[in-house]
Amino acid sequence: MSKMTSFRIYYDPLEAEELIEILQKHHIPFERSFEKSENLDNYIGSHPFDTKIMIKINEGDFNKAEDILKEESD
Repeated sequence: MSKMTSFRIYYDPLEAEELIEILQKHHIPFERSFEKSENLDNYIGSHPFDTKIMIKINEGDFNKAEDILKEESD
C-alpha cells in the first residue's frame, strides 16, 4: 500500500466532512488526522477551529481527486 500524503488541510470541520463524503462516494481511500495549532499553547478552552484537520490520500489518487472536486464545484 502506498504512503498517504497530505491532500488538503482544513480548519472548519464541515468543510473537511464535505471532502470526506466526496472521497467516500468515489471510493478513494483516505486518512484523517487532527493537529492542534502550535500558537495555542497558552489558550484556555476549546474551539473546533483550533485544530487542523489533515486529509491524506495516496499520491496516485491526487489527479483523480482534483478532477472530481473540479466537477463537483461546477
